[in-house]
Amino acid sequence: MPQKTNKSFEEKCTLFFKEANGGDPITVGQLAAVIRKACPSFQGSDQDIAQMFLAVDADNDRTVSWEEFTEALFAKDISEVTRAELEEAFKKLDKDGSGALSSEEIKTLMAELEIPVEGDTLEKIMFEADTGKDGTVNINEFFKLFKDLNLV
Repeated sequence: MPQKTNKSFEEKCTLFFKEANGGDPITVGQLAAVIRKACPSFQGSDQDIAQMFLAVDADNDRTVSWEEFTEALFAKDISEVTRAELEEAFKKLDKDGSGALSSEEIKTLMAELEIPVEGDTLEKIMFEADTGKDGTVNINEFFKLFKDLNLV
């Protein structure tokens, strides 16, 4: 599974970079535009994006090349990246914004992630993940579930 996550992450990074400026080095303005488009829930300010940009612009030429971009991304702990992907998936599945997922929503996610889960197994997963015993899985229980399954 981690290999698949890495490949998926690489594909997303490539798409992100190409969307910013066709694959050419990107400016801080282009980075900001793509981040805001790709992650509408991004809460950071322009100053936050500028700081990210400066941290990645290793040669201080006011652009970020593909090499600088990937070096910065792959320096990240993959579990941080996976956690961000899981949080994004959680928010997409939480259609009513309740902050919790039902067993059907968890089953949908497992199918999207190509993790085979049968009925009894899903019930067991939900029972173990639902520490609040309210029949749903909140974001913290969700992260713990994937950690317990050794997927992050």
